[in-house]
Amino acid sequence: MRRLLTPLLAALALIGPGAAGAATDQRQDGPKVTALTGRINHTVEGEVAAEGDAAEDPGTGRGRSTPAYYAIVPTLVTASDGSRCVRKLRYRFNDPLAAAKAEKLRQSYVWRLTVGGWLPCQDGPTSAPTPAEEAVSFWRVQGEDLLPKPAPHIAPGYMLAGKMAYLEAGSQSTARFEHPTPLGTLVIEATSRIMVDWGDGSGLTGPHTGPGGPWPDGNITHFWTTATTYDVRVVQRWTGRWSLAGEAGPLDGLETEGVIDDFEVRQLQAVRNY
Repeated sequence: MRRLLTPLLAALALIGPGAAGAATDQRQDGPKVTALTGRINHTVEGEVAAEGDAAEDPGTGRGRSTPAYYAIVPTLVTASDGSRCVRKLRYRFNDPLAAAKAEKLRQSYVWRLTVGGWLPCQDGPTSAPTPAEEAVSFWRVQGEDLLPKPAPHIAPGYMLAGKMAYLEAGSQSTARFEHPTPLGTLVIEATSRIMVDWGDGSGLTGPHTGPGGPWPDGNITHFWTTATTYDVRVVQRWTGRWSLAGEAGPLDGLETEGVIDDFEVRQLQAVRNY
């Protein structure tokens, strides 16, 4: 159901970086857009919202009007009980066209798909997510599905007891994501370290900073002393760094893995030729 959010978030990329920030006020009825260019009158619960916030003009010392435009954007948030739900949040824009596009998206089929995939929030009002909350939410909810997963291989498909095996993790060790949000484009740069469970009770080995490789240059190696089959498990532990709306921070705590089931280790047999 989470993937139903993808069309909305992709469409929100059209809004661009014009969002100056999110208001903490939440309304159940969105603004009424009367034009796509010029000034916009937007009515919320029967009242006409202010054109902008008062700001001091540094040249005169007197107040001046900074235009501000608002739109209701369906946003995936974390409720007070820890569950995920959709809340209609009121965002502030400096550009009237950006606000108009956001409002049109709310009225489109994308909004109906979003509500169909995630239930509306039932608890009290909340503010729009901060850049850090947007980054952590994307990392936790979608990151593990998007990060590369190992597809391990040991040539030639079996090994001899006592002979060194060379593992190929079969995965990228880095990843980069660009994800549209109402606050702008979220960018995540992720790196990983590889751990290996060889299935013989020796536990996880590593971390290995590279993806390994074939004989003779691979750097992830192991040998078994007993001829049998082993489940070889490769775990990638991911960390990352996010940037959004002029802010940045670290991310961690995600893993992806791949398994070679019943990998065969054979006993070398001597053959006498007469």
